[in-house]
Amino acid sequence: MSRRHIGQGTATAEEFVHLAVPAEYVDHIARLIEDLDRRPRPIPRPAPRSQTARARHGREWPVAELRRFANGRSRTHRTVTAILDLLSERPGHRLPVGDIAAELGSSVDKVIGAMGGLTRIVKSHHDYATYGLPLQRTSGTRPDRSAAVYYSVTPEQARRWLRVRRNGGNRIG
Repeated sequence: MSRRHIGQGTATAEEFVHLAVPAEYVDHIARLIEDLDRRPRPIPRPAPRSQTARARHGREWPVAELRRFANGRSRTHRTVTAILDLLSERPGHRLPVGDIAAELGSSVDKVIGAMGGLTRIVKSHHDYATYGLPLQRTSGTRPDRSAAVYYSVTPEQARRWLRVRRNGGNRIG
């Protein structure tokens, strides 16, 4: 573990974070950091995520929220809608990203990108703090012992999603 010296303190590489700052503020930020380094107080570590925060993710979304999501018009919405359609045909069944991509006739990169976009959309436009994502994401190993990411929906979430889709939520195809 290498140590880097900053001002009077030291920090490990793991304690650094990347931060995007407009170029015009870089000198100001550097002076602020130098000033903070001169102060004789320890920098608190970020608190670990609580069990409560983890437990929130994976709750079933209310029909109204699912309907709002289904009416989104972005490419991410369209891809995730297709994924939710696929998962809702098999509630409770975990599908790896590769299988989802193959069944949708899409690339793995497109599915992965859509899932990253999903998180941003939900945090910006839906109640992420309460409901998390409209599907579950789990990690595991495949029979060939490679790591894999799986997605699934609960039977209740599938029922709600299919209800939204039957009643006019942004149909694909």
